[in-house]
Amino acid sequence: MMTNEEAVHGFMDHLKYVQGASDKTILAYGRDLSYLCSFLNTYGICLLEVSEGDARQYVRHLLANKAYSESTVNRMLSSTRSFYSQERKLGLVNTNPFDLISLKKAQNHLPTVLTVQEVVQLLSLPYDDFPSTRNMLLFTLLYDTGCRISEVLSIEEEDIDYDNERIRILGKGKKFRYVFFTKRTRSLLSYYASVKQARFGKTERLFCSDSGKQLPMSTVGSIFARYKVRLGWQKSFTPHVLRHSFATHMLDNGADIRLVQEMLGHASISTTQIYAHVSQQRLTRVYAFCHPHGRKQNE
Repeated sequence: MMTNEEAVHGFMDHLKYVQGASDKTILAYGRDLSYLCSFLNTYGICLLEVSEGDARQYVRHLLANKAYSESTVNRMLSSTRSFYSQERKLGLVNTNPFDLISLKKAQNHLPTVLTVQEVVQLLSLPYDDFPSTRNMLLFTLLYDTGCRISEVLSIEEEDIDYDNERIRILGKGKKFRYVFFTKRTRSLLSYYASVKQARFGKTERLFCSDSGKQLPMSTVGSIFARYKVRLGWQKSFTPHVLRHSFATHMLDNGADIRLVQEMLGHASISTTQIYAHVSQQRLTRVYAFCHPHGRKQNE
């Protein structure tokens, strides 16, 4: 019989080499399965011999742990469901013990989105030295492209195609895609590149810290917190807020959701659906234009 460690290790290899999952995803799955193994070890249960009753007991254990939020419990159960689904395909288990367990559905809290006016306010801030120019380019690229912050921080100089105003991005699952930027951003990119080179010389990564090293995520968090105070905003302001604003504004202006899916780098259209909420103003406009009675009222 395969040990718990061997089973988890095999699944991690599948995620990495077959599915091409990111290191962050692999780490999360490993952490969730490790917690499941610890629970099973308490009762002397092998990972590949879990019954539906054992699975339900594990769910009750998770829900009783006040340290875990509802969304965290859902994620942990999703990890175990994926693990057993793969083991079933390999013939190592006969059934998925979590198949008949319905997950408690978390409330759908839409991420914060900036208004167009707030984006203009942000991108109109002055910049006159390396740090402020870098920060403005960071905000601008996140909003222009809708990229994840990890993707933007991974951009290298050679990834930028100035002639076609696009950037080659390595996204989740080690998949490449192109994202596009505006002429205004092209000018900002060129200016930033000259400022950066004058300060540090030639660097591979586009974004650098004030000392010329790779810009760490912790510094990005500090930058966003500082500008939030500077702008006097009460709402959340993070890299994801700019990504969400990009998608929302694209859809509000008539972009096809599948094109937005491609630009965001989503593998499934269902992931993009969260961005498909539209403003009441757009709904009113579409109704007035498309409904027969609505058109008559506007003629």
